[in-house]
Amino acid sequence: MKIGCIGCGNMGGGVLKGLVPHAEYELFGHDHTRAKVEALDAETHRVQWAETPRALAEAADVVILAVKPYQMEAMLEEIRPVLHSSKTVLSLAAAFSQEKLVQGVGGICPVVRTMPNLPVIVGKGVFALCFDDASLSEARKAELLAVFQKLGLPVVLPERLFPAFTSLVGCGPAFVFLFMEGLLNAGITMGLKASDSRELIAAMVEGTAKLALESGESFADLRVKVCSPAGTTIRGVNHLERHAVPGHVADAVLEALKRDMELAGK
Repeated sequence: MKIGCIGCGNMGGGVLKGLVPHAEYELFGHDHTRAKVEALDAETHRVQWAETPRALAEAADVVILAVKPYQMEAMLEEIRPVLHSSKTVLSLAAAFSQEKLVQGVGGICPVVRTMPNLPVIVGKGVFALCFDDASLSEARKAELLAVFQKLGLPVVLPERLFPAFTSLVGCGPAFVFLFMEGLLNAGITMGLKASDSRELIAAMVEGTAKLALESGESFADLRVKVCSPAGTTIRGVNHLERHAVPGHVADAVLEALKRDMELAGK
């Protein structure tokens, strides 16, 4: 399968980089800053430069559009002449609907709306995919899911849930990083080196996430396992609860949802 990406910043470049180890894919990249694609190729020797978006769309079976939402309509218009039914156009753009995608390709080929999050750049992304059921065969859906399974965890969602996914999973890493930054400040205050604190905190968060995924227990039950009676952890948890930290986290997600809806004009 030939996969091309127009726009090779964090998300688009992360997708291409994550597919590099898989020799069954031939990879193409185009970006208005050519150096981004050249850097990917210099590092991996697997990403071919496409001179124009149209040239990339002509060469690829799957055309990934990782451009800004305001650039999408013009980009679709540019590549439309070389699209045909055996190609698939896949959008990573936020707030650009499935309906607009279908209109943008003129109904010529199947489209997929996809929403990734930043950990795609290290092969641990979480992706929401909305398939154009009217034009995508089950076989092609399976092929696309197999591509994204190599990059992390793909989930198929109806488009109406994309704003919720974006606010929770797309924005979520920023909220986690903010929490980690608070832990880092505490570590430094207690006398740990910043570099040591950073490494310890990142490993702790990674292990905690792995435990949550593999145990299947609720977050509340897992938290109780760390809280010994009259111990140190419950003292800290009580402080967070008094300051309504869980509620503030939920409010942050809902504020992100509000902004997503504003951007979508809803």
